[in-house]
Amino acid sequence: MLKGWIGRLFPYLLVALIAGAAGGALGAVTLNDRGIQQRPVEYQRREEGQRPERIVYPEGENPGIVRAVAEKNIQAVVSIITVEIRRDEMFNPTEERGVGSGVIVEPNGYILTNDHVVGKNAREINVLFENGQQMPAVVLWQDSALDLALIRVDATGLPYAELGDSDRVNVGDIAVAIGSPLGLRFQRTVTSGVISALNRSLMVGPEGEEVIMEDLIQTDASINPGNSGGPLLNAKGQVIGINTAKASEAEGIGFAVPINIAKPVIKQVVEKGFFRPMYLGIDGYDREIAGYHNSDIDIQKGIYVIRVHNNTPASAAGIREGDIILELDGQPLDSMIKMRSILFGMDRPKKVSVLIKRDGKTITKQVEPAPRPEGY
Repeated sequence: MLKGWIGRLFPYLLVALIAGAAGGALGAVTLNDRGIQQRPVEYQRREEGQRPERIVYPEGENPGIVRAVAEKNIQAVVSIITVEIRRDEMFNPTEERGVGSGVIVEPNGYILTNDHVVGKNAREINVLFENGQQMPAVVLWQDSALDLALIRVDATGLPYAELGDSDRVNVGDIAVAIGSPLGLRFQRTVTSGVISALNRSLMVGPEGEEVIMEDLIQTDASINPGNSGGPLLNAKGQVIGINTAKASEAEGIGFAVPINIAKPVIKQVVEKGFFRPMYLGIDGYDREIAGYHNSDIDIQKGIYVIRVHNNTPASAAGIREGDIILELDGQPLDSMIKMRSILFGMDRPKKVSVLIKRDGKTITKQVEPAPRPEGY
């Protein structure tokens, strides 16, 4: 039974978050690491010279660069199986399973995937590796607005993927997607294409609960249900994005979350065991998002501030509604996700400059981002 998020790509295209073959927008329970196993499991690598199995090349794919990229990363791509207990119409408990994908980003068990793959309420999360091993996992961090999650298995010596630089991606670059479309039967399917567009935004989610995802990478590499959480790779075999959505009423339109937004999260979780981002305390629009809400707002660059929350770093710095934030800490802002990326990269509070356009004039203020409160 397939289950995915259905949303809208502009007013005309339906967008489905590519959840697993048996579900995918399932939940997860965050457990204590010590509750998984008594000691880390050593990943059992294949014998020297033994070729990886289950690499599926769809007919017509270029086997040159694609093959090299696949063979470099195939062992780092995993299937994620979730189990959730739901109630049917008669309130009887039923077990529902979901399948998605993920990519190992550190050898000691850290795996990046989609938030909607692990969800919020799963009873079990298990990771199936290329060598056939299966291990339980815990959720360390997740963000529904970014549709990203970081989970961990208690293991060492895992093969892991190299992270690229999504800021250096260009339209026309080669793109390779690896994942488990349509469930475990088609694990680690490899498809290829090009980067079709950058900085895409789209509205996803059920009616009344829509969220806007922004700054997405668009590709024509085939992405199908179950590919959620799998990597989008460049010609060097580096991860440049995490596959998240496809246009359900069109072929060759898929989307990935840029990898750069996840890098500071991975770094801080690995070093500290948790991630608590800095925040300013504003709600804002960039040029793309403004088109969904208010077509009268003309934003050529920067972030248009629509609300400043009380008792926040932004209110203390004197930022006002109607301001356009052009730069933060000396870095130009062209999207909300860029601002979040800058804030995610700060591991402690510090004063930084913010360049603002107000009433036709450009002014500079000092703001000190603070750790984001729980539940904000």
